[in-house]
Amino acid sequence: MHNRILFRTYLVLALNLAAVPGQSAQPVNTGGVPVVYCSDLFHPHGDPDDHFDLATLFALPELDVKAILLDQGAHQAKNPGRIPVEQMLRLTGRRVPCATGLAEKLKSPTDAAREQPKEAQGAVELFLKTLREAKQPVTYIGTGSARDICAAFNREPELLKRKLARVYVSIGNADNGGREWNVDLDPKAFAGLLRSGLPVYWCPCFPIDPANTNAVFATYWKFRHAEVLEGAPRSLQNFFIYALQTVSPAELDPLKALQADLRLWRHLVWKMERNMWSTPALLHAAGRNIYRVDDKWYAFGGPPRTPNAQKVELFTFVPARVEVDDTGMSRKFVGVPDANVKLFKVTDPSAYGVAMRGCLADLLGRFPVTTR
Repeated sequence: MHNRILFRTYLVLALNLAAVPGQSAQPVNTGGVPVVYCSDLFHPHGDPDDHFDLATLFALPELDVKAILLDQGAHQAKNPGRIPVEQMLRLTGRRVPCATGLAEKLKSPTDAAREQPKEAQGAVELFLKTLREAKQPVTYIGTGSARDICAAFNREPELLKRKLARVYVSIGNADNGGREWNVDLDPKAFAGLLRSGLPVYWCPCFPIDPANTNAVFATYWKFRHAEVLEGAPRSLQNFFIYALQTVSPAELDPLKALQADLRLWRHLVWKMERNMWSTPALLHAAGRNIYRVDDKWYAFGGPPRTPNAQKVELFTFVPARVEVDDTGMSRKFVGVPDANVKLFKVTDPSAYGVAMRGCLADLLGRFPVTTR
């Protein structure tokens, strides 16, 4: 508590003394993969892995972010994810529409949720509008629940089948019968999505026990903050310090906080560890390949930048059939002819965690900041 009081006192002074006007946001068309991104992103955070995922999304120029959907509308009303989204758009000079999702769980896997309050309909409506206007197939990348995409499918199934190229979802437990947080947020939505026939790239979050042979079907990895943030631009470091210190916007303006000199306060968050799940889905969606250069790891989008780079297959997606009941309990069957998903699989468990760490550190070190 004492550290946080000192942090806020210092930041008020820093904002008054060191704030620099940011560049105005401009619309960006990367010419890459059009993406609709859905996240259970909050401020104060529920789990700040979502902040790292948001930064990874914007660190990949191949991903042309068309819309951001904020999951769990009732929670968003109390802890708005718009705050870190607005910070990220200021950092990158981007302009991306953002909307809040449905407030309540779906009543059934086929529920279109039309009767939910008007203020909770924004994410579904933005999603459908983005797909209708898309000139090429769109990639959906989702963390949190599957509520908004399932409701959108139940309203306009043919639109989603026609316009969605891939649906990456970081959710679930590949250990048959296991429970998982994101599924429990809306079990019927998870069931509806997995039964939809959409091109799902399923990225289970668990199990994580290396002794469990099913652990290779989980995306989980972790790092210490200093390992990926030390080389990041100062304003991006400020983004994470602000989030991890759960600073109130009423006390300190989130956009001005990006410009302060907070280097003296990095020790408050650098030593923390962070559990992660969605990094491989983001890299795969961007078409990145993993390379090892001596003892360092990189995710390159084209030819490797050094001649001695060795391409390594850390993970892949394999055909599988997943059956889900209305409570969200799932069973997977790999290598069967009637597959309905592509299932994430770690192919090099010994290198997976350290490689993800190196790739993320490189991406954040090269983060495209326009606000200095």
